[in-house]
Amino acid sequence: MASLQYKHYYDKEYDPCLLFATYIRADKDPSKEQLIEYPIKVLRHIFSSGLVKGDTLIDLTASSACQLILAAAEYFDNIILLKLCESDEREAQKWLHKEPGAIDHSHLTTFICGLKGKSTEWEEHEEKTRKAIKQIVRWDITKDNPLGDVVLAQADCVLSVGYLDFVSKDHEMYLKLLKKMCSLVKIGGHLILIAVLNITYYMIGQHKFSALTYDKEFVQKSLASNGFIIVRSGKEINRHNSDLIDYKYLAYFVSRKEREV
Repeated sequence: MASLQYKHYYDKEYDPCLLFATYIRADKDPSKEQLIEYPIKVLRHIFSSGLVKGDTLIDLTASSACQLILAAAEYFDNIILLKLCESDEREAQKWLHKEPGAIDHSHLTTFICGLKGKSTEWEEHEEKTRKAIKQIVRWDITKDNPLGDVVLAQADCVLSVGYLDFVSKDHEMYLKLLKKMCSLVKIGGHLILIAVLNITYYMIGQHKFSALTYDKEFVQKSLASNGFIIVRSGKEINRHNSDLIDYKYLAYFVSRKEREV
């Protein structure tokens, strides 16, 4: 487990706008490009292949950014965003309603549209994404039922990036949170995890935040214990040394729910 001197996702120093500026804002830093482009390309390949499909997708991601929902909106008409804290929820709402000061995603949308040779259509794609987002709901992990009074039908697909990595303080907490996440998936539906393997920390501003260290085998066993089988996976080694974040691999796991546990 990370040193106690590290900050945690739920500490007041967590700033979603600064997180976006640090890792997702457009610039020429190759280490950031890998963090942005790899997940987007992975998702586009998964969805365009027809391996994962349906009407409803639930996104549970530790960020206010919508870059992966921008990649999913072409394939799902009903998207629900689950946000872990008030600041993430507020920033997502600002982008959805095009409020002043909302985080600018245009460089991400242009990249996504460019993968299909239509980079000039980024504004239309953002509007399509906004129309697909039907709800933004708080997901409060301090409660036995993180959704509170909100009732959601199980989804065809649940997508999660960074949630388990950044929020879990130890392996026991990871397993507890994963079980709750798995309950959102219908039988025959899919869970897509995009993970940073063997990470210990990430930086936001001057603060070092803890992240959970685990490997591929731990993910495989954890999914199996929740009634899922992995149907596709892959990983890409960290190609850049950066003081902002330490990890060995970016990885993805596509798993299908075979049974309720």
